[in-house]
Amino acid sequence: MNTTETTSTLGRIREKLQCLRTLDVSHEQFGAKSHEYRLGSPLAEVMLQYQEQRLGVALPYEYRRFITEIGHGGAGPYYGLFTLDSQDPECIHIFGGDLSKPFPWTASFNPDEWERGRGKEDIEGVEWDENGKYAGMFLPGALYLCHCGCAIRIFLIVCGPCKGEVWRDSQATGEGIYPEVDIHGNRVG
Repeated sequence: MNTTETTSTLGRIREKLQCLRTLDVSHEQFGAKSHEYRLGSPLAEVMLQYQEQRLGVALPYEYRRFITEIGHGGAGPYYGLFTLDSQDPECIHIFGGDLSKPFPWTASFNPDEWERGRGKEDIEGVEWDENGKYAGMFLPGALYLCHCGCAIRIFLIVCGPCKGEVWRDSQATGEGIYPEVDIHGNRVG
């Protein structure tokens, strides 16, 4: 996305949030009670640089613009957006995900289908149960953006071949991990 497209997109987001605040004053939409369609204050550039240094990664251009011009945390899909310094237990990269390591996948995958001894041993950080079944892992290069409920989360890839793309972690429903797409099937950032 170029600078003009990003500026246009940011303007549409502002307008849509204002429209939602007007249309849903009683916050009936799922998750709206938690954020009331309000974003946190934009993050100053110096604070953004501090967060990037702390996290060990340069954030994608469009996301940087969003959090420095529109807002940092708050209104968003479902229960709202996490801040970069979130301590929310649903923001699981704070427990061990290494954002500076590349997210190696470029296509959908389902770790629930993995078995030890089937070529998955070299994936760093994968935990196996006593029966050789997949038990969990922290995704490298995945900055969790929000919690959708029922252990489903949306994340932004900040390092790796798909940097800047938004993906969904739906392991809890058995659907696996996959890129978010628009109505035309194009991956979104």
